[in-house]
Amino acid sequence: MKKQSKIAVALMIGLPMAMLTSCGGEDAPIENVDEQQVEEVVEEVKNESYYQIPSPDEMFGFIKESGLKYNKEALNPIQNADAYTDPRQQALNFGIYSADLAYTAAFEEYQESIKYFGSIQKLADQIGLSSAFDKSLVERIQNNLDNADSLVAITNTSYFSVVDYLEQNEQGDKLGLVASAGWLETVYIVANTAKYSKDKAAVERLADQKLTMENLILYLEKYADNADVSQVLAWFKELEAVYAQLGEESTGSGISLKKKEGGKMVLGGGSKIKITEAQFNAIKDKVTEIRNNIVKTEA
Repeated sequence: MKKQSKIAVALMIGLPMAMLTSCGGEDAPIENVDEQQVEEVVEEVKNESYYQIPSPDEMFGFIKESGLKYNKEALNPIQNADAYTDPRQQALNFGIYSADLAYTAAFEEYQESIKYFGSIQKLADQIGLSSAFDKSLVERIQNNLDNADSLVAITNTSYFSVVDYLEQNEQGDKLGLVASAGWLETVYIVANTAKYSKDKAAVERLADQKLTMENLILYLEKYADNADVSQVLAWFKELEAVYAQLGEESTGSGISLKKKEGGKMVLGGGSKIKITEAQFNAIKDKVTEIRNNIVKTEA
């Protein structure tokens, strides 16, 4: 996979651009920054090759450290895997189960991890991704069930091997389904585990996902002529409208990438996304609604 710039990676996973500093308020001039170089980087971010796919373990590693407890009830039951027979269902739930696998691995739920690996391996066969889950990978997982760091690394590698395969084979539409569903599952689990009143760090990270979601939407829009992608894009547009209610406050220092009218990313003054309890609940409700549309099985 093509190496991403630090700006592109930070843009996709919603992290603050801490490596850049400046002073001043909103859209203040930035000293010692080559404007032409910045413009070139921003333009690269808009290219498909720089749509860095966020991995579920990025979120779950942070969430575990923030003190949230493991919530098995938030996972999609592995029994549902056999019920997904439609190609769109299979691709979307491959993303869901990939996030669930990363979640169980992050919390060292080893026996659950091997079960969820089995589910995504089954779906991978059905959607033509079996090459990413060869015998050696299965053996590596089985041999590292008691090693949290190795298991997380292996599950992350397996996820990105799928991303790379889809990119190399120009299956961006399928990649959009997998990546968007995987991201949605991480947000769903966090939203349905965190409590607004006591889990400040987790709630703030949930708010920070606004930028990641916007970039996933930009990626999905590239394949909007695909009916399956178009449906998922419509769902994400609804979620975008909910996220749009979140405000921002200036931090007084640092700079950040911000999306202006027309979708152009520009450098501006450092800011922090604010989220109220009502907004948190609104995001939770919309994410749950979309996620239920994805994981539901025929009666």
